[in-house]
Amino acid sequence: MKIQNHRLIADDGKPVSYVETPNKSGVMTPEFLIMHYTAGSSAEGSVAWMCNPAAKAAAHLVIGRDGSLTQLAAFNRVAWHAGKSVWAGRSGLNGFSIGIELDNAGKLERSGNRWISAVSKRAYPDDDVMMANHKNDRSGTPPIGWHEYSEVQLEAATQVGLLLMKKYSLKDILGHEDIAPGRKSDPGPAFPMAIFRSR
Repeated sequence: MKIQNHRLIADDGKPVSYVETPNKSGVMTPEFLIMHYTAGSSAEGSVAWMCNPAAKAAAHLVIGRDGSLTQLAAFNRVAWHAGKSVWAGRSGLNGFSIGIELDNAGKLERSGNRWISAVSKRAYPDDDVMMANHKNDRSGTPPIGWHEYSEVQLEAATQVGLLLMKKYSLKDILGHEDIAPGRKSDPGPAFPMAIFRSR
């Protein structure tokens, strides 16, 4: 893969799937990579929602559980993924960051013998769930369920992350939970941030 004209190009020389979102604005110089989970039930559904003007939100890239890539905005354009956000004394990270959304349900609730997404109401098997407390949760409550990321999805995110870091000389990789603590919990404890950043 490579980046050409702020678009991802696959190994076969063709651009990855590109679906232009209206939920973007002017040109920017990216400084950070922000990781998110979609909290949706599928990558396709999340792409469709982020291309709906009513969403008023979109990331630059959505990565499916199968490792598929869909770009929604050029990497040098402001995509509305961070919302109200602050990092190192600077606010409004949409204006200087790239957002990657990973197809993942995020927080799950136990309902009988099943795990259910609070957002999509879809059920998930026990094998796809980890029990953990969120790093920003100081309440002392018992661990809750979090949807696991797939290995192929994490590998795709790593490869894209490496490309973005090199191309744009990004300063750091953060979670939405880091720049909007209390408001956002993604990518959550199931995302191996320490390993991802070290790679």
